[in-house]
Order: sequence, then structure tokens, then C-alpha cells
Amino acid sequence: MLHARRAILLVSLAATTALTVVLGVTDPEAPLSYPSRFLIWNLFLAWIPMVAAVAFASVRRGIWLLPLGVLWLAFLPNSPYLVTDLVHLGDDVELWRHILQYGFAAWTGIVLGVVSMRLVHNRVERQFGAAAGWFLVIVSVGLCAVGVVIGRFQRWNSWDLVTRPDAVVAGTLEWVRSPLAYVQSTGVAVAVAVFFGLAYLTIWALDGLDSD
Repeated sequence: MLHARRAILLVSLAATTALTVVLGVTDPEAPLSYPSRFLIWNLFLAWIPMVAAVAFASVRRGIWLLPLGVLWLAFLPNSPYLVTDLVHLGDDVELWRHILQYGFAAWTGIVLGVVSMRLVHNRVERQFGAAAGWFLVIVSVGLCAVGVVIGRFQRWNSWDLVTRPDAVVAGTLEWVRSPLAYVQSTGVAVAVAVFFGLAYLTIWALDGLDSD
């Protein structure tokens, strides 16, 4: 039964990803033009933490936990970031199509992020204890919020952590030192942290209903 549920989850996520792509490809006005092209690219990036989390949860040798964990955390902000792509929605005749497209993408991104965090949380809790597991969740949600802000407003991406880490850190520290000077960025960070955190707690709570 557990294997069947996992398969259904994977198929469902693949289906909503495919629907997002199909809605972009079949757009009669501008197939796969901006911002649909970037939306699909962002979906691809959102799948990376899911793949890393599956590997993290299943790997046997502890030596792989750190690199896989770093890979997962580096790309995790791409999952809630898809919600912010809703800013591209415009008032036109194809608005219904774009609402569906961005809605599917945002939903897929959040679920990918939550499920990947659940996998990592379970592995850390199993190996290092409950306190370590929840510490990881809290830190990850906070870093996700920061990642979304530097991606949306400072226009950095996960690859820049490798290619230009000094510039990413400098830009982030400038905002962190004076959060009230960047009201919009700080507001978005708080909103993302609250939303993503509540989404995770919802799934975590649902996960334990069968055991009651």
C-alpha cells in the first residue's frame, strides 16, 4: 500500500508538471514565450531538491548525507519560489489559461518542497533524533524565505551559490543588516516563511492521522 501511495504521489506531481508545460505549449498567442519558458525552467529547478531528498532518505552510507543535504537545501527555495511567479499574471483574454498554468506550477512547487522536506526530516529524525529533525525544518524554512527574496528581488539563482558565492552573500548580508530598509523584501520573506512553514505543518499533521 505504501509503495502504491508513493507511486501515485510521483505520478500526480509529474501530471501537474506536464499540465503546466502543455498550457504553455498550446498558448495560441505566444507558445512558450516569456514568462512561460521561465516558469517551466523554474519547475525543473523545483524538482532538483525532490531528487536530492529521495537520495538523502535512501542512501545507506552516512558520508553522503552532507553533500546531498547541501544540494537539497541549495535548491529548496526554488519550490516556494514558484508561488511568486504569479506576479506575471496579466489581464488579457487568456487570463484563465495563465491562472491554471501558474496555479498548477505553484501547487507543484509547494508540494515538491514539502514532500522533499518531509523525506529529509524523517531521515534526520531517525538518525539524529527529533530535536535535530525539527531544528533542520525551522532553519530550512527560514533559509527558503531568504532564498526566495534574493531570487525574486536580487535576481540570483541557485547556480550562483557555486559560480558567484561572494556576490550572493554580500547582497544577502546587505538586506539582513537593514531589513526595515527593504520593506517589500522583508515582507515577502516573512510571508513565504509563514506560508511554507504552515504548508509543511499541515502535511506533517496529516501524516500522523492514520496512527491515531
